[in-house]
Amino acid sequence: MTIDSREDVRRECEKLGELVVQAKLESGHFGTGEAFAWEWLLEQHYRRFREGESEDRERTERVLKVAEDAASAARAAAAGAQSAARWTMVAALSAVAAVIVSLAKYW
Repeated sequence: MTIDSREDVRRECEKLGELVVQAKLESGHFGTGEAFAWEWLLEQHYRRFREGESEDRERTERVLKVAEDAASAARAAAAGAQSAARWTMVAALSAVAAVIVSLAKYW
């Protein structure tokens, strides 16, 4: 089959799909329109490649957002633990002070 028009080749490629187009290119199906079929096949490859990059970028951004949220939560938890430790120290010092006061009363 000989197909000369770029648009005719593109239409046929759209109908056939990438795998069939590749097989037909290997068998010489497109004749003089072979360059147009190769062009279409490369466009499909680069389109998928760009879409894959976009998906990878979005996935990376989501992972980074989750990591930032986790780091923020960890900082908040650490601040809470530090505050709790301070209050525990205050309570322990208060208990020690109460013991000292009660001992001082009996002397």
